[in-house]
Amino acid sequence: MLTATFALTFAHIIAMAVVLGTWLGIALFMLFAHRSGNTSVVALTSVFVVRAELWVMAAALVLLPLTGFALALVFEAPLSAYWIEASGAVYAAVVLAWIINLLIEMRIRRLSRKAALEAAPLPRAYRGLFWLWSLFTIAGLAGMIAITALMVWRPEWS
Repeated sequence: MLTATFALTFAHIIAMAVVLGTWLGIALFMLFAHRSGNTSVVALTSVFVVRAELWVMAAALVLLPLTGFALALVFEAPLSAYWIEASGAVYAAVVLAWIINLLIEMRIRRLSRKAALEAAPLPRAYRGLFWLWSLFTIAGLAGMIAITALMVWRPEWS
């Protein structure tokens, strides 16, 4: 029989998998497009990346804290527990990194589409944006892995 606890746990795990999987997939596609050096490939990839961020990542990022808070209430975990507070702090940093990445991706999309339509090479600003995006992507993925570790091991600060 499906219980509310099971449903919440399942939704929480799926949302976490969606965030990690989508972010990793986006990172790989952006890297492959960048390495191709083809303006049209970068432009098309960035269009799809922004859509995936807005349609998939945004929903999962909203669902995660909702299901997490509900699970903490169900399991009667004190919200002042170290692992919950640490997870919340890291999650806030991850969401900030995601927002910054989304804004960078939108800028990359605009620059690369313009260059592709003009049959021009990618502008000089693109390379700096890509490397900045890479740093925030690595930070965001590392943060999600850290949150996963906190959820599994539930360390306590003594």
